[in-house]
Amino acid sequence: MSRIHEALKRAEEQKPPAWKPSEPTPLGFGGNVNTAVAREALHSPTPTPKGIPTVGRGLRLEELRQRCIKPGWELNPDCDVFSTKQSSSLCAEQFRTLRSHLYRLREKNPIRTLLVTSALPGEGKTFVALNLALAIARQHERKALLIDADLRASSLHARLGAPAAPGLSDFLGAKVDEFSILQADPKFELFFVPAGRPVPNPSELLANGMLKAFIHGISPVFDWVIVDAPPVLAVADAGIIADFCDGVIVVVRAGETAHNLVKTTLQEFRGSNLLGVVLNGGSEAANYGGYACSAGFGLAKR
Repeated sequence: MSRIHEALKRAEEQKPPAWKPSEPTPLGFGGNVNTAVAREALHSPTPTPKGIPTVGRGLRLEELRQRCIKPGWELNPDCDVFSTKQSSSLCAEQFRTLRSHLYRLREKNPIRTLLVTSALPGEGKTFVALNLALAIARQHERKALLIDADLRASSLHARLGAPAAPGLSDFLGAKVDEFSILQADPKFELFFVPAGRPVPNPSELLANGMLKAFIHGISPVFDWVIVDAPPVLAVADAGIIADFCDGVIVVVRAGETAHNLVKTTLQEFRGSNLLGVVLNGGSEAANYGGYACSAGFGLAKR
């Protein structure tokens, strides 16, 4: 645990100055707090590429509900910390706390789109992305969009009990329109875009301008847009997507991820809007469906 803390501290010291909070953070979460950099690099609105429609521009939520797919999800309770048997658990409460931290950040910065990633596979980034989205969608009159942008190893559809396709890869490959990939369920104010069918060129598709236009176009309809991206050190995809998201959260597996890998991961977002680190599986964690539920979220300051 201390090695991760030291790695994050060193990574912060090597970064150039960004924004300075008016008072010290760091923010505690679940009793297992590690600090990480907080960057303010807010993107200006991006023009829509010519010929690429964007579903969100001028669209109302009710129209979106009517036109999107409603397949009827069967959410796996082993992946949902808010399931009936776990709604009062420590893990669920920690995601509520993380949600509150993000709303406090929004008071100072116009954050709406979040990229969730990790250094390596198996650190719990998809678990964090899903349950953060559920935490938001379960609030009164709050709406969240969850996008599975891990085109190489998608799993969100299986956890939600949702169709895997058509999805993001199909849209980016110009095979379907935007409404064909948007899913919703009447039980939640949660909308979902699955990864879609396997493709041989994920990085090229993610960088072709269509995902950027889609996110910028549809984000005004939602309170939060959460994008689950591949691990940073495995492929270039997360860095591509981060360029058009308002904030980046890195998930670190406590006690397992080598500190040099954490440092390298954070440096990948040099000049980007890195909000902080979620420490997954701290000492107070309770095993839940094979996942370690304790987490920590920290923001460092200069």
